[in-house]
Amino acid sequence: MDDPILGNTWMKKSTSVDFVPSKSTNVESGNSANVRSVYVDVGIDGRVFGTGDLSRRMHDALMVVAGRRRGVGGDGIDGGDDVDDGLMDLYLLYAMDASAKEAVKAAMDGYGYVIDLEKDEDMQDEGSWGRIDGVMLLDRDDDDDDDDDDDGGGSSSSSSGTTSRTIYPSFAEAIARGNWKPGTGYSFVVREVPARRKAIDLGALLRALDPDGKLHAEARERGIILPGEEEEDGVNSLRGLLSDCERRVRSAPYEVARDESEAHRGGSSKGYDVISRRALLANSRDADGTENRKTLLHVMDSLANHGCLIVDLTDGDESTDDAYIMSEMWKTTSHFFDKVVDGEDGDAASRLPPMHIAEGVGSSTAMVGYASFKDGDNQFLETRLRRSDGALLPLETSSIIGEDGVRSMVDAFRIMSDVGRDVVRIATAASSVEAGAFLTEGSAVASSPRGVGGGSSPSIAGLSFEEKVISGIVDEGLGSEFSEEDAARRAKILASDAAILLTEEIMDDGRPLIVGRDIEHDEGPVSMSPLRICRYSNNNVDKFSRRKMTSEVFGAHTDTSFVTIIPAAKVSGLEVFDEDSLKWFRPELKARRHAKTLDPGGDMEARFPWHCRYLVIVPGELLQLTSRNNIPAAVHRVVATTDAPRLSAPVLLRCRPGTRMDVERYMGSPTRAGGLLLDSNGMRMEDIHDALQSKQDA
Repeated sequence: MDDPILGNTWMKKSTSVDFVPSKSTNVESGNSANVRSVYVDVGIDGRVFGTGDLSRRMHDALMVVAGRRRGVGGDGIDGGDDVDDGLMDLYLLYAMDASAKEAVKAAMDGYGYVIDLEKDEDMQDEGSWGRIDGVMLLDRDDDDDDDDDDDGGGSSSSSSGTTSRTIYPSFAEAIARGNWKPGTGYSFVVREVPARRKAIDLGALLRALDPDGKLHAEARERGIILPGEEEEDGVNSLRGLLSDCERRVRSAPYEVARDESEAHRGGSSKGYDVISRRALLANSRDADGTENRKTLLHVMDSLANHGCLIVDLTDGDESTDDAYIMSEMWKTTSHFFDKVVDGEDGDAASRLPPMHIAEGVGSSTAMVGYASFKDGDNQFLETRLRRSDGALLPLETSSIIGEDGVRSMVDAFRIMSDVGRDVVRIATAASSVEAGAFLTEGSAVASSPRGVGGGSSPSIAGLSFEEKVISGIVDEGLGSEFSEEDAARRAKILASDAAILLTEEIMDDGRPLIVGRDIEHDEGPVSMSPLRICRYSNNNVDKFSRRKMTSEVFGAHTDTSFVTIIPAAKVSGLEVFDEDSLKWFRPELKARRHAKTLDPGGDMEARFPWHCRYLVIVPGELLQLTSRNNIPAAVHRVVATTDAPRLSAPVLLRCRPGTRMDVERYMGSPTRAGGLLLDSNGMRMEDIHDALQSKQDA
């Protein structure tokens, strides 16, 4: 038997098989883009999925059928005494297996997958839909395990949230040796379950064809209910966006945190690779003003498929100034917690204001101050920049870290926010190009299936396309008569320019809005984007082995930010749920490996530690909005060991309050915006932010 992880719900790709499981996913069918076949391993927490109650109802139904076949009157449930013992065991086995299959179906649905077999009848026999690799009965007295000392294959194990219990290798063993009865819950692991991504349903297809909701509105006026109309809004509204994020947080496997040696460090996909800081700069775009295709593909692959992008601030050791500044920030962070937590400055904590609403930000959810959680295991200082002079709030911070420390924190904030702006520019521009948002009405490209609906050419920063030709921003050759290739290139230029506008006017980097911008704004004196310094401690020791444990210290969540920029830490612990591998990915381990290739002898350590080179960019809910749902807000968490506290200093790059979402200005033709963007069009950015604030960020 493999080593199963019991007691939690999780799902990951099987490593024991690698071929396509079903004939139904023929590439020639034309559905290969929407259907993805794999084998998966699934762990089911029986308490979460109610396997006890489910199996009781399943068994009762079987007894009704059995009773009717034997001519037993009434409901047949109490007729089990007349059933042969061998046949009764088969009924028990079927009830257990069928209940398990329903639980697996429900779990896989949460991950966006379905069991992939030609017919449901193919799954009726035990084991035909997956290989059981461990069963643990619930609600049993621990002493019961002492009666199972025969050599039938059970083994003792323990898992998070449970006491030590016997693990049976199959359902049959759980029935025979564990005396399982219907109504007793059980957790289990099943491997090699054939699976495929859920195909788009008719309601979702109609929503894709009707992004601005006109068709649905007209149908409602006529009293017609279209498919999907009776369901949730989906990701066609801010409410749908919030629901999608909450669903994906719930669906992420709550598995026991692994040690570094066992953690997922990334794969061979280009999206796992480290990208240079230089590649992201606006002046690294192609000469014609379009985004560099290689960079664009790397950024989108990393964010959309793996949940984060790793950036090398040194460009492969060609420029080390930013890494040095980040090293000064890390020294300041360590110095702060030495004084506040470890007592080097006895009254330091008392000099800091407690966490409270930050005045002058423009949002009732924006906080500033110091807080301690989990009996002092987790400490946070929420800081913000005063817009007029760049001062770090709360001002009391300077009494602990000094003016040089304040300067190092502000300089690090500038570096991180600038990188975040460039990443958002690239992702937003790429999504606008994909949507055909800047294609000219009547062009061959705009008339293609991607460009249904047309739309006039939007202006950028108050300049019409003709004015941009005169100014030299785009080529004169792109006049009123131009080819399909020219139209596509022009659309890419406009998409990139509009994305730059968005990063300058909507994203809050702590600086005042650029003078002369003719937009409505009332941004307030304090930045909406915090720099949060954190200290995570872990005192979890296994009560049986007394071994130090790696544990989750900040639970899975998404952030209400465009991106959260997390400087790689010396002590790894950031984990991002990788949508492609279905594993918790620890990007700091990938960065560490990259650093060893740059500096194998550690020669640069005297100037700055290896981790000061790297930033990890995690997409948030606001980027899911501006990327038209192409980049989901990443589900992430923090784990830590007992060896040393984990320090962190993320910037949550948020929206500039007092400005409004203007789809046409920043995102192109409203007819191609989609329901999600249109739902936010015209809203004040702080209202969009607050609408997504039903959960806590980190």
